[in-house]
Amino acid sequence: MKIDRILDRQYAANLLALQCALRVGGLMSIGVIGSIRKTLDTYLLCLRHGAEYAKNARLDDLTGKWVVVYADAMTECAEKSLQDYRNNLQIWLLTQDEALIWVTRIDKALASD
Repeated sequence: MKIDRILDRQYAANLLALQCALRVGGLMSIGVIGSIRKTLDTYLLCLRHGAEYAKNARLDDLTGKWVVVYADAMTECAEKSLQDYRNNLQIWLLTQDEALIWVTRIDKALASD
């Protein structure tokens, strides 16, 4: 095999590896930014529930009412957190699939004759 052909294959594989790193890095960044945003949304949701209750609360309220309001707020936060987890998991799985696709392309570029 000629050295020119080996260098061409190596050059093509290097370009594919760079493209892979950029795409996978971009997907991971989207996942991290989305995760941070969703965490802040959930935190603000919990704060909003607390503020709404504090606005309407009275000193003579029964303890049971506090527990019910708190349980409702936490249920909503837990449902939102679970949905956020599923969305984040889908982004990470997409990132893994993208990386596998690019690794296959790089292997084909190196193996081509």
